[in-house]
Amino acid sequence: MCQLCPPTKLPTKESNSSSLHLKFPFVVALIALSIQVALSEILCGWTKQYTSPIYFSPSKDWTSYLFRTVHHIPDMTGKVAIVSGSNTGIGYETALELARAGAQVIVAARSDTRGLDAVQRIRQEISAEEDDSDSVQYMNLDLASLASVENFAKNFAKLNLDLHLLVLNAGVMKSPGEHFIGEALTEGFDITENGFEYHIGVNHIGHAYLTKLLTKQLKATAAKNADGSRIVSVSSIAEEGAPESGFQFEDWLPVDGTMPSTYEDGAFYGQSKLANLMYATELSENLNLTGVSVYSCHPGVITTELSRYLDNVFEEKNANKNFLVKALIKGVGVFFNSALFDPRGGALTQLHLATADKEGLVNGGFYHPVGREMTPSHPQAQNATLRNMLWTETEKIIATRNW
Repeated sequence: MCQLCPPTKLPTKESNSSSLHLKFPFVVALIALSIQVALSEILCGWTKQYTSPIYFSPSKDWTSYLFRTVHHIPDMTGKVAIVSGSNTGIGYETALELARAGAQVIVAARSDTRGLDAVQRIRQEISAEEDDSDSVQYMNLDLASLASVENFAKNFAKLNLDLHLLVLNAGVMKSPGEHFIGEALTEGFDITENGFEYHIGVNHIGHAYLTKLLTKQLKATAAKNADGSRIVSVSSIAEEGAPESGFQFEDWLPVDGTMPSTYEDGAFYGQSKLANLMYATELSENLNLTGVSVYSCHPGVITTELSRYLDNVFEEKNANKNFLVKALIKGVGVFFNSALFDPRGGALTQLHLATADKEGLVNGGFYHPVGREMTPSHPQAQNATLRNMLWTETEKIIATRNW
């Protein structure tokens, strides 16, 4: 050994063990993050904002300095928008960003208290001046009541406003279905004021009637506006869980309000979401050459109040489980939710469809986050005959129901 060189110090078992202990948390964190990212991509969660064909951010932020092209909401000054269910969740975020861009926004919700609170919060967010009180306003809309839908349309007409944008955002979900959660549930069965099964009544029929009543304003606005006007219908990936036939028209109006033998929460929710996207496509064809464009979308899987009914069901089911099991379920739930969009991210798809250049969109198209046009999953989704039947049955049930 060279006399001038210090002796080589060989690693000891203790130093190897210490090094492993230091690395272990980082390895675990990296694995957890990788699983979360993969789960988010599979579920259509927050990663879709970064892996989709376009990058969309409502307003200019730090992402504007990236090399990638960033799409923003253009100046919406002078535009009028109605957003149903905009007191909470992605509806609230949609109304907020449209108002921030200068649009006059009608917050449509069924609760006066929550609707007025949403208006106040939006006004505070955008720092609206007191003399600009009409920039964001609340109007009552209960989609479970056709009378309420009609009153809303009459009250909007009295404002003598144009209508550039109608976002059909409100919705109810008792369960996404056995296809998604591995369990068939029927606890959510209910009917609307008019006797319709609740999912189809609120998510589809109420919105269809609202659209019908506002079509005159949409057409009139489109005729004098180079960009036309547009309708955005919020569907869901749950459309694939609809019944094999697509629709069970005979069960839309349950006899004596009694739960049909075919009923399952998720299947009927899926049916309503399939109706949203197929009706939007049919509507786009019916409004062709009028300047009114129609789009539908799956906004992603999002942590919002939409799952409140399902959360209550599982809380009851897990009430008698021991502490450790409850803690495990809670932990899994937290990890699962961390892969999902938050409401702000979940609003991106409908905001993009509501504000992007029409030249880059497909009229009647169905979109996934954020700007990805997709073919719906349900085998009947592109059945033109069924689509026409959906239109006819919807018109018939609205016209003939005594309300």
